[in-house]
Amino acid sequence: MLQQVAALLGQHFEALLLLYWSLASFASTVALLPVPGAAGFRAAVRLSACRGKLLEETPPRALGLLSNWTVPQRWFGHFYALGSACNAAVAYLLLGSPFFASLAPHQQATAVLALALLQLHLGRRLAETQGLMRYPPTARMHGIAYLFGMSYYAIVSLSVLPPAAYLALFERAAQLPAVLAAPPPALPRLNWVLSNVSALQLAGAALFLAGNALQWHSHWLLARLGGKAKGRGPTYKIPRGGAFELVSCPHYLGEVAIYAGLVAALAGQRSTAWLMLLWVVSNLSLAAGMTHRWYRQHFKTYPARRRALFPLLF
Repeated sequence: MLQQVAALLGQHFEALLLLYWSLASFASTVALLPVPGAAGFRAAVRLSACRGKLLEETPPRALGLLSNWTVPQRWFGHFYALGSACNAAVAYLLLGSPFFASLAPHQQATAVLALALLQLHLGRRLAETQGLMRYPPTARMHGIAYLFGMSYYAIVSLSVLPPAAYLALFERAAQLPAVLAAPPPALPRLNWVLSNVSALQLAGAALFLAGNALQWHSHWLLARLGGKAKGRGPTYKIPRGGAFELVSCPHYLGEVAIYAGLVAALAGQRSTAWLMLLWVVSNLSLAAGMTHRWYRQHFKTYPARRRALFPLLF
């Protein structure tokens, strides 16, 4: 029975991934653009994207009974715990599979590079949410965003693999006891991986790492603000230093660079990775725009030249 389910899922998983990322990208793009006749839909997507200080503005009841459904913002750490575990599991199943052994060296190195970069990113974000970020007790995020985030990080690692890998992965997952009883797969050497990818992929990996550095530095600067509770809620300050001098949300800009780098690290050959990038750009443009407006409304001295997400542009 498990083998039949694995075979069925493996055959159709690429189509399911394309549908998932297409719908997510469509929703965030429509919410970002002034599409005629979609005001209610835009309001619902915007509300579900609210968290922290944006939720404190008492958003409209665009989602009906679900409008006030929120969870603690510190649950962000759940995304990266799940993502790290799923990425490690995917790598373990893939590296020990006959399918992986049948791939050309370039294809093997591409898969290893993408999974290694994701593991680094997810592990860093998990460490940040647990040790660096300071979520006030009153900070909340919408429950729909939480559920979407959990699904997102459950499949992001699968989305960077070649479509032919899914059948092999699900078949090995159906035989998990035997897989775990076998010797663990050997990890490819770093110099072998780097020598079997193209210059474009190396540039993508460099951009991915630069995006991580920008995001970490921006989160570090936010943590240093140390907004303490005053009355029932936290106090907020204007972020200063680093890329905050250029944009209101450099941590989001870092995320865009991370996924743009991932697309390049895959040599631009995975349509799912392009759809992920589209979702990241549209969703974070939406969130950055709302955050930028919040800062301008609440601080009369907010820097006029500072943009929301992209320096000099938006």
